[in-house]
Formats: sequence, structure tokens, C-alpha cells
Amino acid sequence: MKIATSLTRLFSLFCVLTLVSPQLFAVDNYKEFRRDQWDIDLGTSYFLSNANHTKFGNRDSLASGRQFQLLDVYMSTRYMPRKNRAYYAWGNIGNSESKDGNFVRTNSTFTEAGAGLDFIMFSGVFDLIPSVAFVAPLQKIDPTGDIAASGEGVMEVHSRLLFQKDFGTWMGYSWLGFNFRSEGRSFLMPWGVGAQLQGSAMKWGAEIFGFNSVSDDTNNNATRDNYINTVQAGSMKFYSRNPALIDSQAYGLWKINSKWSIQANGGLTLAGSNTAAGFHVGGFLRYTFDLTDGYRQPVEAPVYYESPVPAKKSQMYTDPMSSEREVRKFKENTKDGVDQNLFRVRNKRVQPKGPSLQKQLDKTEFQIELRRKKKGE
Repeated sequence: MKIATSLTRLFSLFCVLTLVSPQLFAVDNYKEFRRDQWDIDLGTSYFLSNANHTKFGNRDSLASGRQFQLLDVYMSTRYMPRKNRAYYAWGNIGNSESKDGNFVRTNSTFTEAGAGLDFIMFSGVFDLIPSVAFVAPLQKIDPTGDIAASGEGVMEVHSRLLFQKDFGTWMGYSWLGFNFRSEGRSFLMPWGVGAQLQGSAMKWGAEIFGFNSVSDDTNNNATRDNYINTVQAGSMKFYSRNPALIDSQAYGLWKINSKWSIQANGGLTLAGSNTAAGFHVGGFLRYTFDLTDGYRQPVEAPVYYESPVPAKKSQMYTDPMSSEREVRKFKENTKDGVDQNLFRVRNKRVQPKGPSLQKQLDKTEFQIELRRKKKGE
């Protein structure tokens, strides 16, 4: 009880929450990829319920004095070795408390750990981003025990396709997936749609998301029903048969600087079947490592000089280290009292060779013709 109380105070102080369950993919759904970036998140989420969505359209309150609450504290990391690929992992501590009017049952434990990857398969009119993750339970549910559940307690494999589009000042995204759950639990199909408005330092967004069961739960017995009605105070947050949910969320993210950012969010369950009804609030604090800082050199703005030579020619006059730039500024002093006409170049008149040669040929031909006439006489 003391652990749950202290963590509740930590939550109030931290004021950062998210519905972090990987089953719902309800945090940071618009994916960004930056090469050699490494994000580390520390977050928490709080869920409070005193009713169930027994079937779509029905919201049944728990018996008087009954209530279930869950406080999750988690750490996650996401590393992007390339501009189109990312690897991520997380670990979660769940702190549950159920009240049935007579007894208060608490449980604080490591509930799960997981790892996965996502990548850009297609980028064009929109981005298509597949993802897959493996979830390992760190504590299982004992239906014959007296410990409140803090998680589903089964091995899961999550997969989904995310469609997103950047429209400039705002972004739109949606997803559809498939979750495999072991030990006879029903398989789930998570889905969601959201929009995000981006400013210089703030981002605002809203989402509608949820999941549907796409197979039948095979573990149906009275022991399971008794565990939910007593240990879980009647809440169907965990361990329910063939659950389905429609949920909502609004969030804001503040980028404090290039390293730190913080997100806060909250929402209400809207409808569902065999699942808990309530509200959730939460968020995370993120620290970003830019691994390119170690080898990226700052690019200096180039210095341009007015070129005195034609383009694509020698740039010796533009070189700041060359003395040739000063040569073009040199001008001879012609006002020193000396007659400058003495230094002028006189043009020689050149007789054209063509006409002179022709006259000599004509003269020779005339003499030969004259001699022939004399001989003939």
C-alpha cells in the first residue's frame, strides 16, 4: 500500500503521463526518423475505473465502493541508425490497486519488457511504416491467487502498418495491426487514427484508437470469473474474454531545447465490450542524443568575391591570398612631365603583296609577247 501511495505522489509530481501499453500503441504514433538519433523516455500513466463496458452501448458501474486503478512507470528507448529505420525497447513497472468495499489489494511489480523495430517501407504520397514487437511477461496472472493483476501476463507479438502524411503545419496518421496472444487468449486487431498540429516548439494532437478481438478466447471457466469479481473488484481491465475497446486521447508535446522534450496527455474510454471504462492521464520526459555531434563538422558560409574574369576561367583574381588581386588596381602615372607621344607605337604601312606580284607577272608576260612579235617580223 505504501509503495502504491508513494508512486501516486510521484505521478502527481511528475505530471507526465501516457497510455503506454504497447498493446494499444497509444503514444508517439506519428513516427519521425533522424539518422543517428537516440531517444530515452521516462514516463508514467494512470488509469482509474469504477465501471465496465460490458458490451457496445452499455456502461455498467461497479458495485458501490468498488474501484480499480493502475499506475504504470516505464522506461523506453528508440535508436535510429538510419534515416528510415529504428529499433526500440521498453520495460514497465505496474502498480495496481483494487477495492471491493471490504478489502484493498495492491500489487507492484515488473510487468513486462519488450523490443521491436519499425522502418519506412514506402515514402511518396504518404509514408508506409511497418512495425513488429515482441512482449515478454514478467509476471503471470494466477486465477487461484489473491494478487491484483498489473498486466495481461502472457507473451504477445504485436505488428501493425502505420500510414502517415506530412501536410506542412499539420500531420495525419492512422494504423491497423494484429496482436498475437498466447495461452488461449483472443487475438487482437489494434487500430487508430490521429492528427497532429506542429508549431515551432509545441505539438498538439488528438487520437481515436482501440482494438477488437478477432478470435475467441478459449480459457472460459468459473475460476476466471471468480478472480475478476473478487480479486479485481469486478473490473475487466485485465484477463477478460474477447475484449474490445474504443478510446480517445489528446496530447501536447513541448520541445524545451534540442535535447529535452516533455509530453502530457489524457483521455476517456468511449465504448467497448468486456473491458474497463474510465479515464487515463500521463506523459513522458525525453532526452535525445544526437550521435552525429561527434563527427559532424560545422559548415562555414563561403566567402564570395567579385570575379574580374569570365565564368569557368581561372579564378586567380578571386583568391584572397593572391597578389594578382592588387595587380588589377595598378595604374601608371602619366603626368610626370614626359612627352607621352614618344612612347606611342607607330603603325607601319604594309604594302599588300598580292597586287605587287600580279603587276610583275603582267609585265613579264607583256615582254615575252613583244619578243615573239619581233621574231615573227
